[in-house]
Amino acid sequence: MTWITIERVFLALLPDRQTLWLLGYAAVIAFFAWVESRKPAFAEPPVRAQRWPANLGIGLMNLIIVILAPVSAVLAAQWAHGRGYGLLNVLEAPWWLAAVATVLLRSFAGYLFHLLMHKVPLFWRVHRVHHSDTHLDVSTALRSHPLEFVGLILIVVPLAAASGMNPIVLAAYELAEAGLNVATHANLRLPERLDRTLRWVFVTPNMHSLHHSSDHRETDSNYGTVFSVWDRIFRTYSAAPRSGYDAMQIGLKEIRDRRVWDFVWLLKSPALKKWRQRD
Repeated sequence: MTWITIERVFLALLPDRQTLWLLGYAAVIAFFAWVESRKPAFAEPPVRAQRWPANLGIGLMNLIIVILAPVSAVLAAQWAHGRGYGLLNVLEAPWWLAAVATVLLRSFAGYLFHLLMHKVPLFWRVHRVHHSDTHLDVSTALRSHPLEFVGLILIVVPLAAASGMNPIVLAAYELAEAGLNVATHANLRLPERLDRTLRWVFVTPNMHSLHHSSDHRETDSNYGTVFSVWDRIFRTYSAAPRSGYDAMQIGLKEIRDRRVWDFVWLLKSPALKKWRQRD
């Protein structure tokens, strides 16, 4: 089967992909929830009964956006591909070059977006909802404020169309990123040698858990979502927490009370300039 044939089959099935992808995503969450329950990296009880309703509720809101939104990066890439729009399509780039460019552009966009969510105060108000979780597990992967989710869509959709990303490669990347996002938030730790090898290229659970440290010097590092190379190139990479993984505190120092488990409060919280701890 040639690449062109594969491409035509994929594009024909693209409109019906949603249900299958959502079922696959649910299966990934269930798998890593099982894995982290077998041998958790952090021994502290994850208080799921308090945390999961808010985390799953936010995840459900983002799911509704996915279902209702008329656009996505993959659909934008498909639209541009079918009409010959976008830089890579105009240049008639060979498929391998378009594939490499698609992965590099999309992964860098994710890195840059994440960096800006930390560095721009207004964006941080939205992103801190994700970082305020006091424990790490698969549910944390779902805990991104809907405004952040919409913001990412507003960036990657025009980028996919303007650059002429390959829709098949982009779809594969989006699937891989979604699965890896669950894995890197899971309460698990890879063997040290395996982790050290993988993180030369990829983000690992150990590497990303450091990004959720309450030490702001560590929070402001390791922004990559799939590849670690962007952090290495732009010198935002951190290898290990200063206090060690076992002593590392997850969350934000400025707020550790029950509000971080309050679904409604979390949705409203970007309107607050600063968070103050309550007793």
